[in-house]
Amino acid sequence: MAEIGNKDEDPKEESAHLFVLVHGLWGSPNHMLTIERSLRELLQECSDEKIVTLKPSSFRFWKTYDGLKLNAERVIRDIFYEIEALKQKSNYKVVKISLVGYSLGGLISRYLIGVLNEIGFFEMVEPVFFTTFATPHVGIQFFNDNIFDHAANKMGQYLFGKSGREMFMTDHDKILMQMADPEGVYYKGLNKFRKHILLSNVKNDRTVAFNTSFITEYSPFDNWSNIKIKYLKGLQQSRIGKIYVKPKFVDLNRSIQMTRSEDEVFAGNIQEQTSIFRSNRIFRFLIIFLVSFFLLPFWIPLVLCSSLFASIYSMIKIRIIPAPKIKLHWQRVLDSVYGTSPVDVEDAKIGLQNRNERKSMSKQNYFKGDTSELTENTMEGLMYAEERFTGKSTEGAIQEEDGDEPNNTQNNTSNNEDNSGDNNEEMDDYDDSESDHEDYERTSILSKSTKKKVVEIDTKSNDQSIRQHYSTLTQWKNSRFPLFTKSCRLPINEEKQFVIDSLNKIDWIKIPVYIDAWNSHDGIVARRGPRTNPKGASTVCLWASILRNHMKGTDT
Repeated sequence: MAEIGNKDEDPKEESAHLFVLVHGLWGSPNHMLTIERSLRELLQECSDEKIVTLKPSSFRFWKTYDGLKLNAERVIRDIFYEIEALKQKSNYKVVKISLVGYSLGGLISRYLIGVLNEIGFFEMVEPVFFTTFATPHVGIQFFNDNIFDHAANKMGQYLFGKSGREMFMTDHDKILMQMADPEGVYYKGLNKFRKHILLSNVKNDRTVAFNTSFITEYSPFDNWSNIKIKYLKGLQQSRIGKIYVKPKFVDLNRSIQMTRSEDEVFAGNIQEQTSIFRSNRIFRFLIIFLVSFFLLPFWIPLVLCSSLFASIYSMIKIRIIPAPKIKLHWQRVLDSVYGTSPVDVEDAKIGLQNRNERKSMSKQNYFKGDTSELTENTMEGLMYAEERFTGKSTEGAIQEEDGDEPNNTQNNTSNNEDNSGDNNEEMDDYDDSESDHEDYERTSILSKSTKKKVVEIDTKSNDQSIRQHYSTLTQWKNSRFPLFTKSCRLPINEEKQFVIDSLNKIDWIKIPVYIDAWNSHDGIVARRGPRTNPKGASTVCLWASILRNHMKGTDT
């Protein structure tokens, strides 16, 4: 690592476009690795600015319980330090910024946009892309009339600290309503971004339901066994590891609820490369047995107690932790990066320390000693058991149908989305010898220099598909979709309806996604790596083509 200080010959200043990738509840920066690598690999050729990325590490694991305000301020502090470090070490000047939020990270991103807007950040740095993956924009609420959902609604607000009360909209400040107020700084700041994109799971996401991530009062996929899913036509296959998959953008204009005669001959919504644990009834029974007789009576009480303890600790902690001095730090950034003063020595030192920390974390795959990861997996297991016991989940057979999916004749070496099996091996797909953007030219997101590429995609075909279907993705009014009927309209209260109506005044590109995996909340960002989540990785690469087309000026 080079020492802080001026080089003998400073290189010419280069403009940079900073992508800030914000993980979710219980998460860590590693959850955003696939997205980060996709942006680096696919966007640079379309950009006039240097593409640089930042995965904030200041609010990982249990710190995600600390509420939107504190976590947003932590991310802003990371952004400022990184902007200073880029200027100090590489002579990059950040002139554009884009935000990608995953799950709770989408809400944190919307909050920090308001703070940045209030201090005048966007007067110096142009906001470009805002994207969320599986984010609970309308909060979290379970609507089924059963003991599981009633208990979740009552307990959830207390189990996840201040963040939990904000997501369940039981906080005193009603922050989600404030963030949806068209006259507020959060909304006005969000409107300054050129493109607003959201991706929403239609199925198998047990923590963030479709209606809240899609910003709608409809829940059209509950009666799953009677629904025929259709995808956007003409999407190209990608090779992920040793298997071939297509991106999973759902076409809501063609997806329908079947008639009784159609239902009798329908064998289930198809999807290539479905895990044996989902396609085989014996394996599914074993999973249900293990969840019901081990996870429920033994593990869940321990995890709930841990989460409650972390929640109480978080509530105490946020009362005594001093808030970051955002305005003062921004003034230093203004004077140095966007002015004529040198970068503050202490800021530059902290910025490089943060880089080293992120570099260290990126090599660890997962922080195996942290119980927040176990909490997340257990919550997913609990929701899975609830689906099975209440009969809401119906698994269909796997078959080819209507040409919407590829035949698997090209390569069928694996029938399991977890085909890599070893997370440590999976992380070897990434060259993490350099953190974020340091020596960026030597870093490739999709390949190692000594190995065959892990991901091979037809980028030109993806770009063409996005141009072909752009109007479909932008014309998402509820009345257009056959599945959005009165019978699937949720009993939304006035507060949630206000959030929905306000946010839907923004020009969104809305992308429904169907990933046939046990946990599509994990899969939608391929947070365990491309080979472990091939469908998610392919979907992420197609999303990147939306950004590519805009950068090239070819979107419509």
